[in-house]
Amino acid sequence: MTATIAPADERVPVGRLVPLALQHVLAMAAAPVSTVFLTATALRLSPAETASVLSAVLVLCGAGSLLQSLGVGNVGARLPFVMLPGGAATALFIQISADHGPAVASGSVLLAAVLLLAVVPLYGRIVRLFPPLVMGVTVLLIGIAMVRVAAQLITGPTGEAARGAVVLAGVTVAVTLTAYLFLRGVWRQSAVLIGMAAGTAIAVVSGLGAFSPAPGSGFSLPALFPYGTPRFDILAALPLLVFSLSTLAEIPARPSSTARPRGASPTPAVMCRGSPAPTR
Repeated sequence: MTATIAPADERVPVGRLVPLALQHVLAMAAAPVSTVFLTATALRLSPAETASVLSAVLVLCGAGSLLQSLGVGNVGARLPFVMLPGGAATALFIQISADHGPAVASGSVLLAAVLLLAVVPLYGRIVRLFPPLVMGVTVLLIGIAMVRVAAQLITGPTGEAARGAVVLAGVTVAVTLTAYLFLRGVWRQSAVLIGMAAGTAIAVVSGLGAFSPAPGSGFSLPALFPYGTPRFDILAALPLLVFSLSTLAEIPARPSSTARPRGASPTPAVMCRGSPAPTR
């Protein structure tokens, strides 16, 4: 008797796997890159400082994704998670930086991480009490929050967008939707990649973008603390600490939505191993 393999665990041909893998990498890279650019614009970082921060964020995203997907001991959900920055945490980080400085904001992120590590074991005992409605509402709220963040990529932190940027964003979305609606097979699944490639090409041709290295950047290891030595201020970190506790509601939703296509139902232990933490 041949064992049935879930579609999500099926080994696909290389010719189909490569474009899908490229799509995932580029779609993943969009979140950290856009978040760093938003943060750098708000904090008025130099191009070299922006490149250093971006390097550190990409390294941490990759390390976090491997840790969640492969797992080490009791850490990691062992599900195909991609750990990315963004959302409301970015806005809080920028606000703390504006009020108290980037070093205090960095310390606030570390305090939030320690708080989550301390609370998660207790949360594992009550996670089974969260009904599917809570999971669905949480996913919806996350999506709504990301719309606001994505809009700031077009308008910038000031809310004033150039006409060309708005048109380029609209064309990118239109190309993505057209590819998804009219293409089939692997090309339809690569609609996001096609839209990003088309938007990038139009930006370069129209002068809205260019491929050039940032001044002062080059090959080097990321700085461990690009904003300087972290400073710890409980009162300044309080908004981020409260937000971190609210993100615990994502724990049931994220493993459930990832495991369900595989025909599996994650246990409370798996949900806690996959708990989110601020990445900045």
